[in-house]
Amino acid sequence: MNSSQKEILLSEHPKYISEIEKNGVDNLNPESIDGILDILLTSFVNYGLEDNDEPNNYGLEIEHLIDLVNDAE
Repeated sequence: MNSSQKEILLSEHPKYISEIEKNGVDNLNPESIDGILDILLTSFVNYGLEDNDEPNNYGLEIEHLIDLVNDAE
């Protein structure tokens, strides 16, 4: 996960950033995975869709992050 992805993902949730940096995405605890997915899905719905419900560039980045976190489960 690169630095811009971390910023997009969790700019207001530094505890998750420190956990990712310490343990890696593949070693997140289940509670963190749920919390991160909640943040990502909310961001995707609020900011990641065009008027026609297709993902915009931000939405595509969020989709990628969702895939990364889902792979950690």
